[in-house]
Amino acid sequence: MDGWRYCFTNHKRTVILGRWPLSGYDTEKPAAERAGGGGCRMTLRQDIQAVIFDIDGTLVDTFSAYYTVFTQGTAGYGLNTIPKADLRRYLAEGLALRAILEKLFPKDTEESVFAACREKILGLFKELEVHEVKAFPGAEKLLNVLQNKGVKIGIATGRMSSVDDEWVRFKRLGFDQFIGAIVTSREVASRKPAPDVILECAKRLDVLPEKCIVIGDTINDIVATKAAGAMAVVVSTGHEDEERLVDAGADLFLRSLDELMAHLDA
Repeated sequence: MDGWRYCFTNHKRTVILGRWPLSGYDTEKPAAERAGGGGCRMTLRQDIQAVIFDIDGTLVDTFSAYYTVFTQGTAGYGLNTIPKADLRRYLAEGLALRAILEKLFPKDTEESVFAACREKILGLFKELEVHEVKAFPGAEKLLNVLQNKGVKIGIATGRMSSVDDEWVRFKRLGFDQFIGAIVTSREVASRKPAPDVILECAKRLDVLPEKCIVIGDTINDIVATKAAGAMAVVVSTGHEDEERLVDAGADLFLRSLDELMAHLDA
């Protein structure tokens, strides 16, 4: 991988990542001066070989479309319409669609009803996402910059979809050209906050987890990343409450992918 670096500052610290020979990097200077900015409390140097992304709420803005099809798919079953805040919370907790439905339906609901409702929601989402689901601003540019710097890119998602379905989705977005590996929760033993999906993605990228940055949008993403031994970056563009994210122990908190782009050092 070619030498590269970036520096960013958040409410906790400035982080410097890169590959410099120590002889070319004056460690006696104040950290803020070395970083080229002010307000630095701490510096961290790390050789990063891969960046692993979550999908929903991180790279792609899916919530509005998902809420629409969820309400459509559950209509006709005599259920109260789920508030947006509740659905966001369930998604932030990493609950699968079936688990969310179990919270809404009576306990004696037959399995065939769950299956029919689930399939209807998923079918509606596949139809709607073609036109309604878009990547967040800055996502394509970030992927392009990382690829140009020789950084491997992976996807580790809580979705229970097939990998083939995800490749189709990323091809539609034009992102398939950047991605080296996709792992969904269908392929691993335990979903986030377990680290399984991240560890498997790092394995497929042939990169040690400690050489990876993982970017997600929930506390579960942070917990899973830390358990995997990777560096946790969290963006507040998804389902989680911003204040909870700030206090969740990520190495970096961002409000958008553009915010990270602003610190990439070409």
